[in-house]
Amino acid sequence: MIEIVPGSRGRCISGLLGIALACTHAFQPTPFFPPPLHQQRPRQASATSLYATRTASAISQRQRFILDGGELQSFLLHTDGVSPSLGGPRGAQQVGCLSFVTGTTDDSGRVVGVEKSSDDDGKHETISLGNTEVYAHTVATIPEKVSDWDAMATAAAAAVGIHCAVPRVEGVGGGDDGVFYSGKVMLLAVVIGGNDYAIFLAEGLATLGIEVSLVSTGGTKTKNAQVNVLQPSVLRGEDEVGFTTAVGQFDSIIDTIANEQKGMVITDDNPYGGSTMLQLLRTRHKCDKYISTLTQSQQIIKNDGVLFGPGKANSYMKSTESISVQKCIPLVPSAGYGPSTLQILLENNVLFSSKSTSPTAVRGWAMKDFWEETSWPRDSSGTGVRFGLPVEEEEDLDELFRIEQLELQKRKRSRVGGEGGMDEKEVRKQTRVDEKNPYVAQILGVEGLAESIISRQKDSVVFVAMRSCRTCKGINPIFTKMARERGSEGLMFAKADATGAAGKALGKQLGVVAVPSFVLFRNGVRYGAVSTSKLPSDRLDKAIGDLEAGKEFDPSLAEDDDEE
Repeated sequence: MIEIVPGSRGRCISGLLGIALACTHAFQPTPFFPPPLHQQRPRQASATSLYATRTASAISQRQRFILDGGELQSFLLHTDGVSPSLGGPRGAQQVGCLSFVTGTTDDSGRVVGVEKSSDDDGKHETISLGNTEVYAHTVATIPEKVSDWDAMATAAAAAVGIHCAVPRVEGVGGGDDGVFYSGKVMLLAVVIGGNDYAIFLAEGLATLGIEVSLVSTGGTKTKNAQVNVLQPSVLRGEDEVGFTTAVGQFDSIIDTIANEQKGMVITDDNPYGGSTMLQLLRTRHKCDKYISTLTQSQQIIKNDGVLFGPGKANSYMKSTESISVQKCIPLVPSAGYGPSTLQILLENNVLFSSKSTSPTAVRGWAMKDFWEETSWPRDSSGTGVRFGLPVEEEEDLDELFRIEQLELQKRKRSRVGGEGGMDEKEVRKQTRVDEKNPYVAQILGVEGLAESIISRQKDSVVFVAMRSCRTCKGINPIFTKMARERGSEGLMFAKADATGAAGKALGKQLGVVAVPSFVLFRNGVRYGAVSTSKLPSDRLDKAIGDLEAGKEFDPSLAEDDDEE
């Protein structure tokens, strides 16, 4: 029987399966595009109705889908009930899984949903399909001409790039069981990439009534006339502008070929994770959500190139396919996923077909994605940012450099975790300066160090500072200049905040007791440290040169000498 299994709240989310099972099983031969979401009535589960009781046979098919890399990071960041602090992958092998099942009802209808995990916390209501429990809010009816495998593949493909990208609020209209889309005048989304997955996301979002711009360097075509296809640069009058400028304000951006979230930890207190890109998208374009769907195998190809990357990526995928359930993060989509997202896609034949029938599916990599990302024109600022995405204006940084050069006096060093002599207003100003710096990555505590440098095996120069330290503030613009001139794909410049208890823990990890100090890493392993309160520094320059040349660290360079 299909029956209710109450969650920890002791009651049911009524009506979701009723909505799903009430939908027609007939295949829609002519694509139907619903009106924009702001014109639709809110989709709400009845507070009093009960699930229909129907006999269900055994589960028909079962398939586990692996999420990793930027895709997993985005799922964790934009799924209700998941701690945002989990946003940064804690290691190259961290993976999550969505376990889908299909089953048959007594009237020969078929349904698809997410299977309940063995360590479920009881927060979500479930229903029983035979001996298997699935989350009620993830259930959708499978149309007659859609195969079980395509239904599961579409469900997995829509979980991040579509469902996480849709602006929505819950608990409106007298209850918290329903899911409502945001009541804005018009919802807009931008999808980056010309691959099949990007096209699926764009067409899926458009089918949900969202105005979509699909940006690609190639001649991408879609079946949905509501999708606006753009190049990275758009002609406006006699001038060419970037695609974000051309679109203006938008709600979400879905990036299928890169991950601008990097390895930063994004929390409620640190919503941009140190990323200037995310901050500029919010302030200039009112974009609340940046979602990357870059997989770990795509990241491997990006890091190691076409010569060495494919072998490593394929090896990673093979090992991931056999990973045990206990080593995966069990994932559950947020409210409304089944009836409000997946059901509409299936009914309108917006499918992401899969040829895989293996028990575990891992979305891999394609050379087309690599070439599109590497051949994408770069902004003239010299920062390496893809053209069309927002960048900090060069003249702003030059003016900042000129102003802060006047504050190079008062170079007293400060102990890690202590006070640096600047008042709260000055500290806030320095924090804003750091967040807007496109040349220097921001390291947040020991966890941030592990995510940004150690797990990524980066060659790095880390400026260990405190935002309340006047000496650190004085040499900050010179360090930014070094990063602008010497930073590259192979050498990352970063800044680590050593304030408070977290700063003490980071200082202990780095072997630093006073700031400013500079710690160098080779392939993610501590190479050496240079203590100096002045920049430029001959000793730091020599240490960086030796790092790049593959030489061993010279211990004499570590000595603190303010007279150099």
